[in-house]
Amino acid sequence: MKKATDCGLAAIVLMMLFSLVLTAKDAFLATGSRGRDAALFLCLEIILGIVIVCLPKIISVKFDLYLPPMIYGFFLLFIFGAIYLGTIYHFYRIPYWDKGLHLISGALLASFALAIFGALVPQERQKLPPFFISLYATAFAMMCGVLWEFYEFTCDSFGMNLQRYMADGHMLVGRAALMDTMGDLIADFIGAFLFAAVAFVKIKGDDSWMKRFFFHKN
Repeated sequence: MKKATDCGLAAIVLMMLFSLVLTAKDAFLATGSRGRDAALFLCLEIILGIVIVCLPKIISVKFDLYLPPMIYGFFLLFIFGAIYLGTIYHFYRIPYWDKGLHLISGALLASFALAIFGALVPQERQKLPPFFISLYATAFAMMCGVLWEFYEFTCDSFGMNLQRYMADGHMLVGRAALMDTMGDLIADFIGAFLFAAVAFVKIKGDDSWMKRFFFHKN
């Protein structure tokens, strides 16, 4: 799994660097300031994307920490879909692309919940029923999903439309205004639930399985 995530990281960085070169060329050749500014802003987003995907690996190497491959794999998949495909190549225009990313983020957050459990709960108290662990992972992921919707709601208070409560300049009403937010939360739940279901089966068979999600010194 570690080798797979390392290969995935290398592939994502190479694709982002290739896109960075092409976008920088577009910025250099742009004739109008509007097109140049848009290309330069996209260059900045690509650079930030490269930094984000590399940062966990850099931290793990610098501080000699074990980076759980499955958590990092979910993380790379999410960043690849959200920044590289979603932002750079406008995959957000594809119906339900955003919902697919929420599925991945639900699984990512549920797996990260196990890492937090390992960091905060003393080893002698980690022997808990698999159902409770799975329930906790799902609840943690859903809490993070709700906090994200709080963030979007706050941004929309300043004229943005992150929760898609407006269409073609007109405010939606009733159920239509809730579709994006509720769809995101449902996708978060499904992703977290699927991971938690797998975790339940794995922990029931081997209670040391979740330790592969714990951060620790190498």
